[in-house]
Amino acid sequence: MNNKVRGGGLRLAGLICGIVATACGITAVVLSAVGLRQAHLCKHCKKGAEFQ
Repeated sequence: MNNKVRGGGLRLAGLICGIVATACGITAVVLSAVGLRQAHLCKHCKKGAEFQ
């Protein structure tokens, strides 16, 4: 008797969505860190408020 497991497509779609969400989260954290670093540098640069 061959019992085929159903829902394989949904599992694959869930896996792909999880991978995409993880990649987006990591990208958001990296860009946030870079933006905060740039804001910190700009706050203490010679140009001050002129540079935006």
